[in-house]
Amino acid sequence: MKAQPKAIVSAILFKKEKKEIKIFLQTRWKPKSSPTYSGMLEIPAGGIDSYENVYDALKREIKEETNLDIVKIINDYNGGILSPRKNDKAFVFKPFICQQVLETNNGLPWIGFVFVCEVGGDVKINITEAKDPKWVSIKELKKIVNGRPESIFPLQLPVLKYFVENLNSIIEKI
Repeated sequence: MKAQPKAIVSAILFKKEKKEIKIFLQTRWKPKSSPTYSGMLEIPAGGIDSYENVYDALKREIKEETNLDIVKIINDYNGGILSPRKNDKAFVFKPFICQQVLETNNGLPWIGFVFVCEVGGDVKINITEAKDPKWVSIKELKKIVNGRPESIFPLQLPVLKYFVENLNSIIEKI
């Protein structure tokens, strides 16, 4: 039996440093649970628990993986929670972009929602998931995406490619 898709949230984290925008990258490090993809560059991501609000999952995962706090979410939409009957709650949201794995080499069938987030605080990486946290310039990110795409975790390569290709419309909202 095939594995069911696993819902996740991911975040392109940024901070402004002396009028320059820096993007957060880390090295995926899960040699036991994900040896095929350990050592690749990634953005923080993690699972959404059953009935967990996607925004709560986003905040929780970013805090757990990086110790950073989300200050602002760029280019999203949150329609607010509606509760038409007792014990029924739902809402609509629009992330920056969605992602899905179509085929994988010993990975999981992820499907997820990506947000662009300004963050604050000091990085303290969760060493059970990643290592080598770093802030890179937009120029550096473009070099990696366009020059070394094989170094990026496959789920997140299309996300980062879309991000750098649409920077002008994103930066005006930052």
